[in-house]
Amino acid sequence: MRGRTTVSDELTPGRRHEHEDPGDAASRSELTVALRELAQDHETPVAVPGAEIRRRAVRRRRRRKASLAAVTTAGAGALALILALVLTDGESTRSVPPAASYGVKTPPATARPSPVVAAARVDLDRRELIAEGRTLPISVGSGKSPTPTGLMTVTAKYKATMVPGAVAGWNEYSVKATWVMRLRGPDDRTNYLLALSWDEKAPGNYDSTGGAIGMRTVDAMWLYKVLRPGAVVEVVGAVTARPSGQPEQPEPSLADSGLQAPPTGMETGTATGMETGTETLDPTGAARAKELEDAARAKESAAVAGGTDTRP
Repeated sequence: MRGRTTVSDELTPGRRHEHEDPGDAASRSELTVALRELAQDHETPVAVPGAEIRRRAVRRRRRRKASLAAVTTAGAGALALILALVLTDGESTRSVPPAASYGVKTPPATARPSPVVAAARVDLDRRELIAEGRTLPISVGSGKSPTPTGLMTVTAKYKATMVPGAVAGWNEYSVKATWVMRLRGPDDRTNYLLALSWDEKAPGNYDSTGGAIGMRTVDAMWLYKVLRPGAVVEVVGAVTARPSGQPEQPEPSLADSGLQAPPTGMETGTATGMETGTETLDPTGAARAKELEDAARAKESAAVAGGTDTRP
């Protein structure tokens, strides 16, 4: 159509239209250029899709949470540091040691070992063993075979076993003993607590062993149940000469006790095949009856089942 102006024609700078004054055309061209520049300066950015907007929102939330956590952690660490400094400063203020004098050496503090509590105490001079409030008579070694002293530990227990004859008082023969508790001293020397079933009169009256601590059978059985492996036995005193008004009783011989020396096979025999001889050497009936009674008691003690080693 003639005389119609399009948008493109209006915005085309320098173009002259019909019936238009040349001065108006120049003004409109300048206005068009200015409008274009203004539009470019204030151009709206391209719209972002919804998914991208959500992703950006999620990232912003995560950044905010991370920042908040970092601030919280830093605050807690600062608070802990302040408390530690305050407490440490207070402790150091209270525990400041006094100034040491020059030229005086302070001995180092040494920890004292805790005293050992003995489960039983053996007094060689009194021929007594004290345990659990009970006092038991004993017979120990003397002369060339004294009973060692010191703290000893129970390492094993046997209801019946063979012990060296030199320690039990049988010279070179091994002997079967009942209710045996093996002891170990600080010098690793071995000793025994046992029942003197072959000489029940010795405990409390005279010393008849070669270093072992002998007791009556009933007392040895009771002590066997009381002492456990690891228990400490304290042995004190020493066998000394008796007072002048109390003559020392001689050690009993095999003839005095009415016992026969064990056969040679006892040195290597087992505990189950050994029996103590009880042949009498006194023709009187009273002595014979006493010997039979002692022999029966010894056999009853020796018939107990063999013990088991409870060494730790």
